[in-house]
Amino acid sequence: MIHSVKKKRFRFLKNTFMIISAIMLCFLTFPANAETRSIDELRHSVVRILCYGLDGGMYTGTGFAIGLEEPVRHIVTNYHVVEPNLEGVTILLSKEDQIEATVVAYDKVKDLAVLELSQDLYKRPPMELGESDAVKASHEVFALGFPGDADLIDDTPSGDPDDVSITRGIISKISSQGGRGIFQVDVSINPGNSGGPLVNEYGQVIGINTFTVRSASGINGAVKVDELIPMLESRGIKYLKSSTNPESKSTNKDSKSNTLWWILGIAGVVLFILLVLVAIYVLVLKKKGKQGPQVSNQLNAENSSVIHFKPVLKGVSGYFAGKVFELDQSYLSIGRDAKQCQLVFPLNIEEISRKHCTLRFDKYGQSFTIEDHSSNGTYLQSGERIPKGKAIQLRSGDRFYLSSKEYMFEIDWERR
Repeated sequence: MIHSVKKKRFRFLKNTFMIISAIMLCFLTFPANAETRSIDELRHSVVRILCYGLDGGMYTGTGFAIGLEEPVRHIVTNYHVVEPNLEGVTILLSKEDQIEATVVAYDKVKDLAVLELSQDLYKRPPMELGESDAVKASHEVFALGFPGDADLIDDTPSGDPDDVSITRGIISKISSQGGRGIFQVDVSINPGNSGGPLVNEYGQVIGINTFTVRSASGINGAVKVDELIPMLESRGIKYLKSSTNPESKSTNKDSKSNTLWWILGIAGVVLFILLVLVAIYVLVLKKKGKQGPQVSNQLNAENSSVIHFKPVLKGVSGYFAGKVFELDQSYLSIGRDAKQCQLVFPLNIEEISRKHCTLRFDKYGQSFTIEDHSSNGTYLQSGERIPKGKAIQLRSGDRFYLSSKEYMFEIDWERR
């Protein structure tokens, strides 16, 4: 047994040396990718948006700075990010520092909004807007934003540029949807990234990240930046526009390549030495047979501080007013037939169908959908009727009603 453990430790150490050596060899032999550092610097132009909804909830999204130079006063995002309360929007810089913002322009159809800050914002350089017409399918793109999963474990999300996530992919398709130009991309876009910039390899904004299709893999959408330009120009909001051939920008960055690779080489050597020291330290600890319990206790201590949330359905009016139901299954059918439904109305409420509608929760995508099966209809709070047999996506805080507003429900998150 002891001999087997020692062999595994030696194999681990050997494999670690081989991986680090391969990485360092790549650093020393492959040409510099000058655009990588440029894309990373764009984190400082991305901001976290908080919207304090009228329902008491807090909604988060992403935006990016526009203007001609620092300081900036305007931020671009999606309309659905600020829709819960147009008068309750702030920009989060840190847990103690927020800037109030006013929605000065929005377009519901194109899902775009422009915010004006209550004060100058420094250290957030404006982004350069590119040209949608120059974008072709298969072009490489990057999405920047703040992933929303962090909101589920922290009452106050982070607004630090270092916490901006960057994902890379390609343009899969160029199309239109609902009267707006759309880039279909395979870039990973998480809840909370809405409103963030989609940039090309030269750091120019070509789209605004807007939606993701949870029922399929690698299908996400960004509104073309050309849809934003008329909103800015009609309000006299100035912005940086690409005026040179993007290909020429790579020449200006070549002078930084040597310095970049020197830094990467030194960092690789330091990392190599650190890994060796860590490997030796782990081997010493494992000899004493104490590492397993220590790691286990550490993980338990860390997990105990995580705040868990559960999806719920709340009765707003009617028979189930004031009731709360946890969505602990993949779906919940509502109606009068106890054989088909989990949430059952009395049989004498005839305006409710035997199986009126079905609410589904995707625990992996953290999203809700609703599908109507009724005769009298299922409606969104706005009064729009949900097409029969078609699944409609909902967000936390959205309300819907069965037949009439007398039977209103709301989906939400609650702490466990």
